Amino acid sequence: MANIEKIPRLRQENRKKKTNRQLLILMLLFFTVLLVVLFFQSSISRVQDISVTGAKLVPSEEVIKHSQLTFDMQYLFVNKQNVEHSIIAALPAIESVDVRKKFPGKVELVVTERPRVALLMNSQGAMYPITDKGGVLKQYPSGDGAVDKPIIRRWGTEQLLPRFAGELDKLDPGIRQQISEIRHEPTKNNPENLVLFMKDGFEVHTTIQNFADNMAWYPSFVQSLKQEGKTEGIINLSEVKWFAPYKQQPANNEKQSKSP
Repeated sequence: MANIEKIPRLRQENRKKKTNRQLLILMLLFFTVLLVVLFFQSSISRVQDISVTGAKLVPSEEVIKHSQLTFDMQYLFVNKQNVEHSIIAALPAIESVDVRKKFPGKVELVVTERPRVALLMNSQGAMYPITDKGGVLKQYPSGDGAVDKPIIRRWGTEQLLPRFAGELDKLDPGIRQQISEIRHEPTKNNPENLVLFMKDGFEVHTTIQNFADNMAWYPSFVQSLKQEGKTEGIINLSEVKWFAPYKQQPANNEKQSKSP
């Protein structure tokens, strides 16, 4: 009889334990939901600080504007890929963006700008940076500061500019820094003809095709010329490489007159 009386008690105790466990789970769930609601309603869950690093040409305000980020938007809902795509699509001067989220509420936009290989001068004398892809950044005209890139003073065919920009990007930086001015001077036989004016006094004739490879000869070619005492003239760096000194202008004969 004693064993039979214990069975209902055990069932009652198990039922109480099960009820208590369910109650505890419900309470935990309730407080979890409450904490989540309080978190999303508090300022700690929102974007409070947006910073930009790495931008030199593009103003930070412009990067933030095109990021689609706003203060007080939900920090947890910031989509890194969407932010990156939005900035790069709107700003051709920017090559990549690394979006770094730092809790609480901080978003850092680490920007990498596209390499700039030259400056394009228009007929009014204004100069605009050219990227390694041939894009002309007309929204960012170059100021009056020191010119640290070759100046393209004349360019005939816009469709050839991306290919030439890619060649400039491949060119050794030391050689590129020696270029003062570039002119696209197409001829009937050679629509890709280029004339370069170098900072050391030489004039280089070459072509867009294989430009980087052709210009790689420049340092050794000039060194040989200077050893021969030649410090200026025309250097042809195409398939056939040659040098020609500038033509000497004939001196003006002074007219002497004698008074009678």
